[in-house]
Parts: sequence; structure tokens; C-alpha cells
Amino acid sequence: MNIEIDPNAGFCFGVVNAINKAEEILKEDNTLFCIGDIVHNNIEVDRLNALGLQAINHDQFSKLSGKKVLFRAHGEPPSSYKTAKKQNIEIIDASCPVVLNLQKKIKKAYREIQKSNGQIIIYGKKGHAEVNGLVGQTEGKAIVVENTADLKLVNFDLPVVLFSQTTKTITGFTEISEYLKKECKSSLKINDTICRKVSNRVPLLKEFANQHDVVIFVSGEKSSNGKLLFDVCKKANQNSYFITCPKELNMDWFENAKSVGVSGATSTPTWLMNETIEKIKLENKSDLSMSKIKKIGVLTSGGDAPGMNAAIRAVVRAAIYNKVEVVGVLQGYEGLIHGDFKKMKSHDVSNIIQKGGTILRSARSEEFRTIEGRKKAHEQMIANKIDALIVIGGDGTFSGARIFTQEYDIPVVGIPGTIDNDLYGTDYTIGYDTAINTVIDAVDKIRDTASAHNRLFFIEVMGRDAGFIALRSGIATGAEAILIPEKETHTQELQKYLEKGYKEHKSSGIVIVAEGDKSGGAYTIAKEIGKEHPEYDIRVSVLGHMQRGGSPSAFDRVTASTMGVAAVEALLDDQKSVMVGIVNGEVSHVSFNKTIKNKKKVKDSLMSLNDILSI
Repeated sequence: MNIEIDPNAGFCFGVVNAINKAEEILKEDNTLFCIGDIVHNNIEVDRLNALGLQAINHDQFSKLSGKKVLFRAHGEPPSSYKTAKKQNIEIIDASCPVVLNLQKKIKKAYREIQKSNGQIIIYGKKGHAEVNGLVGQTEGKAIVVENTADLKLVNFDLPVVLFSQTTKTITGFTEISEYLKKECKSSLKINDTICRKVSNRVPLLKEFANQHDVVIFVSGEKSSNGKLLFDVCKKANQNSYFITCPKELNMDWFENAKSVGVSGATSTPTWLMNETIEKIKLENKSDLSMSKIKKIGVLTSGGDAPGMNAAIRAVVRAAIYNKVEVVGVLQGYEGLIHGDFKKMKSHDVSNIIQKGGTILRSARSEEFRTIEGRKKAHEQMIANKIDALIVIGGDGTFSGARIFTQEYDIPVVGIPGTIDNDLYGTDYTIGYDTAINTVIDAVDKIRDTASAHNRLFFIEVMGRDAGFIALRSGIATGAEAILIPEKETHTQELQKYLEKGYKEHKSSGIVIVAEGDKSGGAYTIAKEIGKEHPEYDIRVSVLGHMQRGGSPSAFDRVTASTMGVAAVEALLDDQKSVMVGIVNGEVSHVSFNKTIKNKKKVKDSLMSLNDILSI
């Protein structure tokens, strides 16, 4: 069975821009408000809600004060900007440039036509967010029409200027235009303001639907664009089915189907369509061809982590076990670009499971970030007959892999190798357990000298964007306080806490600080505490890169071995653009889109545990 995604489906630029802006803000702030759902897709909305995005209506918006509010791609009327200024609201303006340009045109046309007592007509859906923003440019006086029957509201003796909502169909707009040409007795100016990227999807979708035996259309139930496009799809191919998520798939639809197409609305995320494909493949394993992958490449990228060698060993031996050739790619994506390959046999990975670092070596590649660099990498794969890739690394590694597989349809599976344990879709990443044990060993030694001299130590551990290492190692070492990026700790609160614990008990103190903590790192915090409390004998220790090194723990070796074998099996199972992980002790698969877009959260139960145990 051949399965493919409609290359023209998925988010339009405006939606992508809005979501990217929301995610950027939510990396720094836990809460961001948005007027209405950012996109008409419940699953994507739920994902963003989990990150802290809260949808509000205009009444709620008018009662906010001093908050950050995102204006989505649909645009907002002038009244919303006035309210924001009055209420001291910071606007994150993600209005689509096409919509903003249309608003300006309508505003200008309204000013001019007022002189002749003319009318602005907008062909669009009444009450739609974009249309409300457009009507706002005319002080609420524009006439909104959905069909020719609504044109009875127009006075044909007066001048008329016609515009269209950007996402309406050309056919409907043409029908309105022709009707006005016949009926208008005064001047008529027609402005075709339909976004061609959206409108062109109709003929392209017809063509796509006709190419497949079965078409699955993924869309939110609220999406008017989705309903319109599905109707187009259904007319072109009767074996078209509408779903909102992969759970709604019926495997009876695919009986005797040799070709399946997956498409979606402009509000459908690509990761959701990818998950739909994976669901179809998993349920139809017996129909999938496993013979096309003859040679696999494996590479490590980004920061090294203890256990990467164990993963390489597992990939090599699992590939050989399945009679698939395997080559090691040296220096990560740089090696992929320059063809730095090494054929791997079983003996090449002997005696490496206990070693830290990576025998393939790692590097960050700026060239792979470019179209030209990825083109070179693809050419090297073709020249060396490499059919698929397994990449071991973190979110940067997976971001590169995702783009690469989208551009060249290369099967790529990821193995999470990062000590930070911050990847969504797996309980543990390779290297995390070893890094924690390294921190524990170091802190235990520091505790000895702290006790001997009655000192307060601020110990900085890795975790630029996540506090998983700090939190677990802090609990395990009995730290008096733990500072992590996910929880804002004010210096004054820390001072009170230390006065209650450290000062009253007159004993040693340990404060674990993640390097990405918002208070500024161990040295900055220690300096501030020292100013307020010169009586403290304060020392700072930055553990640094020692956390990345050393022999991997038994847990990391087993985890890496399990994931390495699972990655090979995933490729042979015809999966691509997914990360293998371990959830509740079982192997899981999550799309690159999902693991990159979602933020893994620290467990509140661990935060509470530390509060209880540190009294």
C-alpha cells in the first residue's frame, strides 16, 4: 500500500506564524491569552493549551489588564487595538500579512466612498473572525453577503465596492461579481482579494484526490475551510473520509486499496497528518513493503550523552540481524554532507557499550541548516545507496531530520540522546540517568566538605531550558533548595527559606541550581545572597561538562540498547519521521513534529516532594 500526504495540505503561512509566535512567548511565560482559538483544530488547540495558551472572547479581553494577548492570523478590528491600549495589554500581533493588507484596502475604500454615500460589500461568512476585523475598518457599516440572496440588502442605485474574505472560493466570488454587474446602476468596483494559496487548493485537491483509491481528510469540526475542502475531495473521489484524529480511522476503508492519500485543511497541523499515516501503517502491517530498505546510516549529533555508544552498538547489530547493511556517519550531519561514512560490522561495535562519548563523534552543522547543505547530504546518500537514517540526539537533531525527510522523503527515525531528559514522548532520554548519578556523586563529596566547614554551597548543574537533572539530583542529595527554569524563585523567597533551614540548624547547606534558572545561575544567586547575608560562608561549584562524560549506568545501557533495536525495527516497519521512546516501560513512537513542538513538563509531584523533604 502506498500512502502519501497531500503536498499542498497543512497550515498556511499566517497560521504557522501565529503558532510560532505563541510557542516563542510560552517558552518564557507560562500563560498567554488569545482572542478565540488560534486555529480551528481541537487537537492543535489542546496541544497549545497544555503549553499555557488560553483562548478568551472579546468580553473577557476587555476586562484584562497588563497581560499579553495574541491576535491570531484572522486579524482584529480597530476596537481591539484601542482596548489593548486602554487596558495596558501587550499585543502579540500575529495577524496574517494578507489580511492586514486587505484591512488597509477596505479602510481606504471606505473613506473614499463615504463622499458619494456608497457601500462596501464583503463576500464572506457572517460572524467569522476575519470578516469581523474587515467590517471593523468601516465602522461596522460594511454589508456582509454569503450568497446572491443576501444582495437584497444592497441599494443598487448607489456606488458599490466589493471585497472578499481571503479564504472564500473563486467560484462564489465570481457569482456575486456577475450578479452585481447586472444589477448595479451606479459605479461598481470589484476587488478580488481571495488568497490564491488557499483558493488554488481546490483544483490541486481535486487532482490529488483523483490519484488515490482512498483519501483521508483530516480537519477540525469547526473549520469552515475544512468543510469546504472536504466537499471538494468527496466530489472528486467518493472513497473520501473525514476524520478529526487518527482514532476515528476505520480500517475497513482500506480494504483492497493500493494507494491512500492524506490531506487536510489550512488549519490541520502536519504532525497530525503524519500520525494518521502511521496509524494506517501500523494497522496494515501485512500490506506494507519492507524490502526497500537495504542500507541504513546511523549518526550522532549535538551534545554527546553517556549511552550513545550503546545505542550505536544496538543499531548496528539489529540491522545485521535483519540482514540490512549499516554504515556509521562520522561527525553527525557534517559527515552526511561530506560523505564521511564507515561500513559497520558487528566487531566494530565490540567493547564500546561501557564507553562514554560517541565513537562516531558529534558536531553541530550550520551547513545542514541550509537548503544547499541538505541537498549535498541527499546526494551523498544516493551515491552511497543509503536508504534510511537513524539519528541519535536532541531536539536540534530531530528538527534537522524532520526538514530533511519532508524535503526528500527519506525515512528517518530518531533516538533521544540528551542528558537533559527534556524531549516530549519518552520518560527517559539516553544519558539522563548517568548524568544524575554523576551529579549525586559530586554533591555527596561536596556535602562532606560543606559539613566540615559549615558552608553553604550553590551547585550549578546542566539544564539550560529544563530542570529535570537539578530536580531529581536535588531530591536524591537532600538539597536544601532546588532552582529550575520551570519555577520562578525570587531571591527574597530563597533568603527566607535559607534563614528557616540553613541558618536555624547551623549546619551545611546545598542549593542545586539549573544553569537555565531565571534567577541568573549559581554565581549570580550566590552573589545576591552573600550581599544580604555576609555571615554565610558561601561557595559556588559549577559541575559543567563532567555531567556528559563517564561510563553509562546500567539503566542507560539497557535504555539505549532497547531504543537502538526499536529504531531499526521502526524503519523496517516502514515508519519515518518519528522518535522512538520509552513510556511506562514500553517502546513508543512519536512524530518529530510532536516531540519538537511539545514541551515536556516536570512533575508537580516531584516539586511537592522536595518541598516536604527539605523542611
